[in-house]
Amino acid sequence: MSAPEWTLGAPADGRSTFLHHITSLFAEYGEPPWPDGGRPFPDDPPDWANAMMSSVVLDGIRTHHFGIDAESDRAEALAGLIARTVEAPPDTAAAQRFHDALAETDALTVVDHLLEPLAAREVSRRRTRVLARWTAEHGTHRDAVKIALALLGLCGDERERDLLVLLGSLDEFALYAAVALRRAVPDPEPDLFRLARRATGWGRIHAVKRLEGVTDPDIRAWLLREGFRNGVMDEYLAHFAAVNGGLLEALAGDGAGGTVDDALLDGAGGILGAMAVSEGGPAAGLADYPDAFDALERYAELLDAAPATLGRLTDLVRIRDHLLGEPGGLGRPADEVARIGRRLARILERPEWEETVRVHLAEPEGEDFGAALWAADGLGLRSFDDVLRRLRVRPRDSLAWHWAFRWADREHVDDLVELAQALLPLEELATGPSEASSVGPGYEDDRALESVLHCLARTPGSGWPLLRTGLRNRCVGARAAAVSALEEWREGPLSAEAVSVLRLAEAEEPHAGTRERMSAVLGRLDPGSGVV
Repeated sequence: MSAPEWTLGAPADGRSTFLHHITSLFAEYGEPPWPDGGRPFPDDPPDWANAMMSSVVLDGIRTHHFGIDAESDRAEALAGLIARTVEAPPDTAAAQRFHDALAETDALTVVDHLLEPLAAREVSRRRTRVLARWTAEHGTHRDAVKIALALLGLCGDERERDLLVLLGSLDEFALYAAVALRRAVPDPEPDLFRLARRATGWGRIHAVKRLEGVTDPDIRAWLLREGFRNGVMDEYLAHFAAVNGGLLEALAGDGAGGTVDDALLDGAGGILGAMAVSEGGPAAGLADYPDAFDALERYAELLDAAPATLGRLTDLVRIRDHLLGEPGGLGRPADEVARIGRRLARILERPEWEETVRVHLAEPEGEDFGAALWAADGLGLRSFDDVLRRLRVRPRDSLAWHWAFRWADREHVDDLVELAQALLPLEELATGPSEASSVGPGYEDDRALESVLHCLARTPGSGWPLLRTGLRNRCVGARAAAVSALEEWREGPLSAEAVSVLRLAEAEEPHAGTRERMSAVLGRLDPGSGVV
């Protein structure tokens, strides 16, 4: 006689689950990406948009940069809780208590440390799978769902495929779903590919990195043309795509299709440019790519006959500047590396590149205007009048403010400051401090103000109305930028009004580091009666 089935019923509290939230997003919007990344989540507080850093960003930074402090004792305790829960008769209330215990746990600190204590206790794999799946399906807290996904990777099987892909469609869970797919599903490549295509930010980075050693030619082709691009930094995936997508082979025409199409050429530029930027940075760069020199040489050869486009220009400038600077070891003598850099520089001297930039700069409301500004700077153009036209129709364009101040000579800086004071809604931006960052929708004016304030640090002594607004802005970054400008103020004492505003800002500042800097400025500058 077979053992009775160990099953769990649905909870009775009616709380909104992540699974229901995700299926609702699919029903309303279709395939991701979704507005605001699918937020608010079921466990988000009312002020979720004001958080300095979202949990998915924090997970990404911890996994890629700082490492994770393992909580072995907590993992042991959770293993014990799992054992007690599954050894008892099935009890929905006990399963809910298990969920709530997971909700109080930092998922990243335990998910890689559960296998050993579970094995030591000889916990039923079948029942653990039931408990984990129940938690994933009925989870109302993100950490509970994350740990449940990890458990499905340890105890689940092919039956979890669709659930893992569905939950992993949310960037928040992509890391955990991708790892679980690698562990539980015999052939995870197609599902990881689905996850990677749905994601745009950290979720794409996590999913793509689980495609290491991929053999499917369609996936390899996608990595080179699109898969390395993400909403965080292309540098995180550029080297991975070059190696696992077979960049040099594809550029030589030996890959799938046998030819170098426009999408591959553009992708190659993006990958090589991102690896150039990565040198000494957070990800592997050209020096870490064994085929870098040959790929660069082939890329330059292909570009000699390629039409000029704005995207190619941006990549070309990055690669040229790197190769003519200090590119490091690429397995060849420095003069050979510089030779490719000079070849790219000659390509950029073709008049059609400048013509392409000017076409885009002539459209101040165009979506590619920002890229055109960057490219113009790379070509040595200083299109100050064009950027002014942009600011008059798009005063929220923070990058346009950056380039305007960078290109302005001293006699035009005061005019630019006056323009910022006229175009930005200063009264609406001086609402008082909070812990909010300027990331995301609804903060466009705050980001523009912050950009202007960063520029004022290079022109001390001007723009007091902007600084006053910055000190009273809701976003930490804008207040910090205003303090940076005041730290450079060496022209004389602050006015009595400025001292008063700064003292009030210091008293109300919720961010400790910014408050300390305000105190330091007040301690250095004596109150005076001069005009700011």
